[in-house]
Amino acid sequence: MSLFSFFSGLVFPICMLVFGSYNAESKSVGETQKISFEDLKRLVRDKNENVHAAKLHSDAQKEQTGRLVRSFFPQLSAQLGSEQFKTSVEPTKQGSYWLVEASINLYRGGRDQIEDQVRESYLDLSKMSYTVEYQRELAHAQQIYWTVVSLSKLISDKKEAIEKNDTHLRSAKKRSGVGIATAADTVQFELHQITLEREIKKLDLEHHAYLNRLGNVLALENHESIEVIEDFPKISGNEPLPPTANLDRHIEITVQRQLQKIDELKSKQSASWWHPKLDIYSSYGLSALSNEYTRALQKETEWVAGLRLTLDLGQGFEDRKEATSKSLEAASLAQRAAYKVREVNANYHDFLHDLSVLTELIRDSDSDVEKAARFLKLTESEYNRGVKNGPDLLEAFQKYFEFRERRIEYYKDYFETRSKLETLTSSSEN
Repeated sequence: MSLFSFFSGLVFPICMLVFGSYNAESKSVGETQKISFEDLKRLVRDKNENVHAAKLHSDAQKEQTGRLVRSFFPQLSAQLGSEQFKTSVEPTKQGSYWLVEASINLYRGGRDQIEDQVRESYLDLSKMSYTVEYQRELAHAQQIYWTVVSLSKLISDKKEAIEKNDTHLRSAKKRSGVGIATAADTVQFELHQITLEREIKKLDLEHHAYLNRLGNVLALENHESIEVIEDFPKISGNEPLPPTANLDRHIEITVQRQLQKIDELKSKQSASWWHPKLDIYSSYGLSALSNEYTRALQKETEWVAGLRLTLDLGQGFEDRKEATSKSLEAASLAQRAAYKVREVNANYHDFLHDLSVLTELIRDSDSDVEKAARFLKLTESEYNRGVKNGPDLLEAFQKYFEFRERRIEYYKDYFETRSKLETLTSSSEN
């Protein structure tokens, strides 16, 4: 076998492998990512980095728990060293020393138990914070999603309006050509065409920007490949409302109360400064020359065991101040929680009222669009028969699409409000 044949046989499979990998990667990058409203919960939970960060923070807090049990574990330490020692009458001596110590906590005035409760409370708080972060990111994704849907609808309507305007433009040119209309009719439809094209460009920019935001919230790399449904679900007016929850136990209120509980525990912990600490201790080793010169020279080891009672009087004043501070912080958080209760209840009733009003507006807008469509059709017929002029047709044409645009805004506001209401009620414990 020639050297050329050998390298040809080796290079060809490698090239095919590289090309195949590149082709697969290109396909995955350009592949459309279809997203429905129901997909948002899963995508936010599985992909959003802020939600993942909140989960990791909760895991970190879990590692801090169990302080009370660990406080009774023996505390062990060991020392090993060498030193030179000299007095005014003795020559320089050199000796090594070593020491093994152990101590066990018997009592610390209940501070370890309170610290254990504080850490358990922080763990509960981190779980609540995870829920708050998830609900916040989900609500953000839902608001963006409905904005994308509304922009898609508006772009579709503008394109339809351009097609309709083009029909009117051809009709105006035809009428102007036979002398039954002035050139002004043609110019006004040409100007309206320019306006519509500019509006589409502006809407395209907004649509691209909101797709980018949606991709950011959902942690999707290629936002240009995202595709959402381009219509709103139909509204009958009889849609069931989210189940009423106990809003007094809304997650944000619970967070405030949990913070209040933590400050109360810390105040209690600082207030126990005057409680003594009791430890049992023991040590075994060879003293350093600077500590026990005679025994160290003679290499005599020593063993010590005892009971130690400690009362830190110097820290008392500072701890009393800390206890008062934490007590005031707890009172402050209690006031914030009371305010949050009223705020959440007010938001709940506002959302219900907004949904009721928007449902009526949507129902009326459906009727308004139908009337505007009939009016436009009649005006087109009368324009073709020479009864109406160009400005009349343009006004009817614009009014029809204005009603359609207004209806899209109502639908967008309705589903955004419904998402807010569902977030509010799902964040409460029944």
